[in-house]
Amino acid sequence: MKRRLEALERIERLQKQMHDLEVCRLAALDRERRELSADHRAMLAAIGGAGVAAFGPPAAAAMRRIRALERRIAAAEAEHAAQTRRAIHQGARAKLADRARESVDARYRDQQRRKELAELIERSLGAPKSSPA
Repeated sequence: MKRRLEALERIERLQKQMHDLEVCRLAALDRERRELSADHRAMLAAIGGAGVAAFGPPAAAAMRRIRALERRIAAAEAEHAAQTRRAIHQGARAKLADRARESVDARYRDQQRRKELAELIERSLGAPKSSPA
């Protein structure tokens, strides 16, 4: 039982670390999305504020850049949604590992208490009775 408890503790730690990794990846995707959105807004503002470059090759290049940013934003959104699902799934697995460890830990402690009680009873029954003096 003790080996099983130790194995479950290792599994629980690993599951928590994997969940933390998924959450870290999710945070990185959030940062990437914010940066892409900021770049997109900056490009739109630059196009709107640039009277001289509103036409011709600079405007065409800016529009290509805006479309490329929009594609990257859409891809980042999709990846963010997938990563959110992975993080939730990994969190559920970590919770299941925690519950399994808690269950085995409770049974192990109960087993230890019963063993101690049995030893105490054995010692009580095996001890010579004191005679009245």
